[in-house]
Amino acid sequence: MTDLADLTGPSAGLVTLVVETARAVATHADLLNTLDGLAGDGDLGVTAGHAAAALEAVAVDAAAMQPGAALRRLGRAIASGAPSTGGTLIAFAFMAAGGADIPEADVGARIIAALEGARGAIAEKGKVTVGDRTMLDALSPAVDAFRIALSEGGTIGEGAARAAEAAEAGAQATTGMEPTVGRAGWLADRARGNEDPGARLVALAVKAAADRVA
Repeated sequence: MTDLADLTGPSAGLVTLVVETARAVATHADLLNTLDGLAGDGDLGVTAGHAAAALEAVAVDAAAMQPGAALRRLGRAIASGAPSTGGTLIAFAFMAAGGADIPEADVGARIIAALEGARGAIAEKGKVTVGDRTMLDALSPAVDAFRIALSEGGTIGEGAARAAEAAEAGAQATTGMEPTVGRAGWLADRARGNEDPGARLVALAVKAAADRVA
């Protein structure tokens, strides 16, 4: 396991946050596999573990890069190390976040731009919108909550906490949504009434990140 305390470079803090968040999500592999197994391949928890391992493997290199390049490097690592449907979408999100037009002066604005890029990539690549019962149903309200918190004068930590609350509510709300996308759409009777596994993964990730930012 990579000793994150030894990371150096302009993105050491960012990479540490991402890897620690991925490790935390991977501890919920059984839950994610169970949710995914209701109307899917049942391997989302496995994907989370593979993604965490892939991120650790490139942590030293990514930490030495500028933030945008670091996010793109992390995205490529997920794409190659966790090449499932969910892993690919997450990889696209990281790469879009790293390619966003990010203002240099304002940390909050940089985070918002990256999050907006990630949200846009998942919507575009997944061909989904809010209400389709996907990871976007947790991510989109989290992004909005973070942006609103900062616009009201909140700190990064306060924004992250509100984002985590919004992501949790978004994930829970998917239990009442009609499954229409992917295998859940084909097996709607099995998926109906349960949380979308991708939305639960996002909620776990945002909460883990918020805890660490706090």
